[in-house]
Amino acid sequence: MTQTVEDRSLEFIIRRSADAALPPLKSLREQPFKQHHWRDAFDSEQATLREEVWALKTRLDSIPPAIYTATRNKLFPLAVSGEQRHFSNRAGHKLLESMESTGVWMDLDKRLRGKSKKRPRELVFADVCGGPGAFSQSLFQAGRHKGWKRIHGYGMTLGGVSGLDWYNHLLKSPRFTCTYGLDGTGDVFKLSNIECFASLTEKAPLLLVVADGGFNVDFAVANYQETISSRILYGQWLAALKLLRKGGCFVLKLFDTFSPLSRAILYLSCFLYGRVHVAKPRHSRVVNSERYLVCVDYHGYPDEDWSSYLDEYYEKGFVDNEHVPEFIPAEWCLQDAVFSADVREMNTVVAENQKAALQMIIDAAPAMEAEMAAKSEESDKVAKKDAEETASSASAEDEGGGNE
Repeated sequence: MTQTVEDRSLEFIIRRSADAALPPLKSLREQPFKQHHWRDAFDSEQATLREEVWALKTRLDSIPPAIYTATRNKLFPLAVSGEQRHFSNRAGHKLLESMESTGVWMDLDKRLRGKSKKRPRELVFADVCGGPGAFSQSLFQAGRHKGWKRIHGYGMTLGGVSGLDWYNHLLKSPRFTCTYGLDGTGDVFKLSNIECFASLTEKAPLLLVVADGGFNVDFAVANYQETISSRILYGQWLAALKLLRKGGCFVLKLFDTFSPLSRAILYLSCFLYGRVHVAKPRHSRVVNSERYLVCVDYHGYPDEDWSSYLDEYYEKGFVDNEHVPEFIPAEWCLQDAVFSADVREMNTVVAENQKAALQMIIDAAPAMEAEMAAKSEESDKVAKKDAEETASSASAEDEGGGNE
């Protein structure tokens, strides 16, 4: 019997061994970065599972886009694109669901209220690569619903790009401050722009950073979206370390978690934050690999060498957008039994659900194609009948006019 799945939220805790030594990033400084093209930036860890997902995705290529979308939306109603209740798209729902399932709201409420039972202090957040602003929009609305009347957001996104710049209502709001970095582009690939953003928010009690950056990937190489997006993924993760105050929370959209870079980011996050989760919110399509890294209780950099190496990796490691530099030795992550077990379980559960969902679409697509063809045929018949009746009516009117 074919396995079936449905839209639902998943949440996983990602831990490290309690006695794990602090990764010695100092030992990696001033070393040349080994480069891998994004096609070759995966390793053998859970490769079979990853390739099984890829194989099913490839089978979708034979399904016409309209048939695929109709089948997917029928099987998984929360996957429908476009405007959603309260928000301009599904992104706002995904952020709030990720925060809810991982306890971020509870943690923020506790920190903002302190020992006082009165109104909480102002919630200040930063939205990185967030244009046009679905995350910010959702945070303002959710904050109001929770009684947080004082909310201020800061944002940096690519400027002057249609569909990526901020919504007009955010640009006009006195409660939202945007910047486009030192060079005015808002490009997170430039460390100087991130540093400029950090300077702008230096005196703000910033306890939440959210990041939703990404870009369209050609359909032919969609399976490599995780590694193609390595640079923007790392840039957003690094930005949060510079923007957050101690005790703060971070939410980052991930495209998958099979690559060595994604794995390393998860592992180092376990040393930088008190609690690390990966969430798959129910509004995030079960048929895709998207998930969210949610980090709670920021500790700050362990030492200056960490700060220096993480900057060095970004500035000197990413020489272009085609290659992914090696970040930390893979064995640092894989030798931690607790961490490896948590990541493998998370990857397995998400991937198995995804495989089941993809198979459901593959199985249901022929029936949907037949249904849509029948509806199209019926529509054509109705249109033809209407046209004939219109023509007949016009002919009768012409004949009547000739007798007058």
